[in-house]
Amino acid sequence: MLSSLRFGAFVLATADAAKPAKPAVANLLESATNMLKNGATGDVVDFAAETLAEVTGIVIPAILNESENDQKFLNSLHSQFQTIRDAVAQTNQEVFQLNAEEQAASSKHKGCRATQGDECTGKRECEMDLHHLWSKWVTEEEKLREIHATIDGHFCPPGSNGTLASFRAKVVGPMESWMAQKTVVDEAEVAYDNKVPDCIIEHAELDTQSSTCNADQTDLEQKACAHSLKINEVLHTYYEDQAQAQAHFNCAVEEIMELERDRKREWVTLQVVSCLLDKIHDQNGVPCDETTTTVTDEVGECEERHSISVCDPEEGEPKLCLEYLPVPPHPALCPAREEVLGECLPVAVPLPCDDQFIRDEYGALPVVPVGPFSEKNPGCNAYPVCIDCPPMETPAEKTIDTCPGYIMAGCPDEHGQEVAFVREAEGKADVRCCSMDGSTCGTTGFPGGIAIQDNDGGEYQGCLVDVTYQEAMTQCHARGMRICNADEMSVCCNTGCNHNTVAVWVDVSPEQAAVSPEQPAGPAPGPGPVPGPAPGPAL
Repeated sequence: MLSSLRFGAFVLATADAAKPAKPAVANLLESATNMLKNGATGDVVDFAAETLAEVTGIVIPAILNESENDQKFLNSLHSQFQTIRDAVAQTNQEVFQLNAEEQAASSKHKGCRATQGDECTGKRECEMDLHHLWSKWVTEEEKLREIHATIDGHFCPPGSNGTLASFRAKVVGPMESWMAQKTVVDEAEVAYDNKVPDCIIEHAELDTQSSTCNADQTDLEQKACAHSLKINEVLHTYYEDQAQAQAHFNCAVEEIMELERDRKREWVTLQVVSCLLDKIHDQNGVPCDETTTTVTDEVGECEERHSISVCDPEEGEPKLCLEYLPVPPHPALCPAREEVLGECLPVAVPLPCDDQFIRDEYGALPVVPVGPFSEKNPGCNAYPVCIDCPPMETPAEKTIDTCPGYIMAGCPDEHGQEVAFVREAEGKADVRCCSMDGSTCGTTGFPGGIAIQDNDGGEYQGCLVDVTYQEAMTQCHARGMRICNADEMSVCCNTGCNHNTVAVWVDVSPEQAAVSPEQPAGPAPGPGPVPGPAPGPAL
């Protein structure tokens, strides 16, 4: 498997000291077996004793120490998921506060507009009353003019003699009418003049209220933008941090699973070696009596330790069996905008000026009169135009492949042709997983997988197709498995989902990676057939 992380800073020097001995373990086992069969000198017996002491006192503790350090490292990486959730809970307090501020601004604005509606009604009624008084004044003035015309026609014609008693008697009636109407006109004028200041006050109060409400509207829209921006920031930060943490954790799990498997094999082999060295010490260098099958019995007794169950506390060493915690799912969505508390993901709220925001905030406000305006339909101050928020990128889940895998056909070529590897940094492929020891393969039954028709008319359930390498690792790790390496893929032949001839995620050895062609620049291909001859039947 290609190493994507460097554990040197996390592993103690004693663990590193054990690594050079790993290739020699097989030779040590062979040498111990030969010494038991053929006997050894006293110096060799002493060397065997020293070797046994070193194996039990240094090598095995170093292996265990390396395992414990890897577990600590995994736990440290996994703890980042909780750290990210804690950060969400912390920033949710800001979201909660901003929502409260927006809601308070909303209530204030709506209350202000309700008062503005009353002021508008008062201004309109005053203006209609004022127009009525003016109309009445004009009407009474017209009547006065008519009376005046009558009197003017009596006094002014040629030959009129205002000294005659008959003339004076005849004009008394019109003059009395004129004087009475003049009083009515004067009263109408006074009523109009007295009403004008009231309407000026009403108009001024409406202007003042409108100005206040317009400021409240601006404040509401600014607070709504701040609220939305903070939610956007929280989600972007969460998805970015989660993707980074998941990439680091998954890559570490893939690498450490390989190291764990090596340590288990080495530990089991060292148990056999220790057994053989004990036998040599007990024989004190004397060769076993082959006529009594002692060699076979003694060696066989030690060889049985190859079948030790490492994770069994009674016969094995559980410290070598690491715990791989699953990647936690995303926190649930917060139940409501007023309940953005704790470890939940806030839901985007309506932005100023979008349809939902307009309906929620401005849909129930008092209706402002619209033209054409007249004495029967006076106008009021219109509401200002809504101001949009700055553009925001929609937050979404991310995938970061810091340890890109490789793809190959789901079943190796049965005729010996070279298998083609293609490195995928951002592409997608299908998923098969292998057990820790590589003996079994998991192809079906993945949560969220799809059903695929098999070639016999049946159906495979829970097939994972067209997913990223990170998703593939997450799914395998959740099953206590890992990505298969290239040499193990033959185990997966004909295990379902028609994966034999399509691209499947695999890990490769450094030697295989060195000779595999790099993926050319540009969009990575999807999970189609791997280049080259189709390996095996289409299953």
